[in-house]
Amino acid sequence: MSTTDPANAPAPASMGHKMLVSFGLFAVFFVFYVGAALVQSPAGKDVATIQVGGLPLGLILSLAVFPLSWLLIAIWFKVAR
Repeated sequence: MSTTDPANAPAPASMGHKMLVSFGLFAVFFVFYVGAALVQSPAGKDVATIQVGGLPLGLILSLAVFPLSWLLIAIWFKVAR
């Protein structure tokens, strides 16, 4: 069977669900990333310097971008299969 066979195409409802999950995961990452960037800006200096566990909140948020992205990618792969 070829991959272009219409019989192998996912159902429209399934595609809609996968698109919703994909855009939802992107929205979560985008909001977190922009929020972390705003905290790192001069306007967010007071928030960025709040100590959490002995580290500034701004540092924690900037370091959390990568683990969050890995988690969202893992969720996306789990939903996409």
